[in-house]
Amino acid sequence: MIRYRGFALALAVAFCLTVPAFAAEEEEFEDATDFTLIDVNGEEVTLFELLENGPVYMECWDLPCVNCIAELDALMPTYEELKDRGLQIVALSVDKPADEARVKAFVASKQWPYITLLDQNQEVKSAYGIIIKPTAYLINTGGQIVYTHIGYKKGDEDRIKEEFLKWLPEEPVEPEGEAEPGETEAPEGE
Repeated sequence: MIRYRGFALALAVAFCLTVPAFAAEEEEFEDATDFTLIDVNGEEVTLFELLENGPVYMECWDLPCVNCIAELDALMPTYEELKDRGLQIVALSVDKPADEARVKAFVASKQWPYITLLDQNQEVKSAYGIIIKPTAYLINTGGQIVYTHIGYKKGDEDRIKEEFLKWLPEEPVEPEGEAEPGETEAPEGE
């Protein structure tokens, strides 16, 4: 009996020592669903093409949703601070087709710097299983949903910013093909 207890204790200690190793493994994230929609300027936008430039925070909103609008307004300073590091915010309007002109006018009046997409048939909303507005997803450049934020109350933008910082580089991202100020590209053949 004493041997059995000793063995059980040794087994329990060994298990406890290995649990942190399992906990330290990378977290598995759900893959985001790719989509293509038209933005308020009539341009076609594809999610996975956006991800080539940096992570995307996609928020589902509509005109009657006061909290959605409050969140998008509250994120403007964070977006301005982090956009050079690759952050992109997509405001996914799920308003009906009949409201398109109102959505465009509203977005223009707000002067949101975000990409505003029209999900008038609510296909993206359905694909992501969105029920409550606002619901937002942070999608990393690997196309994985790494953070979900549901609802909004004043101050949430600080928590959201912390999540952004986990997925952004420390330094600003330089767009490909642009030279540093004062730098010129050498002509071919040199």
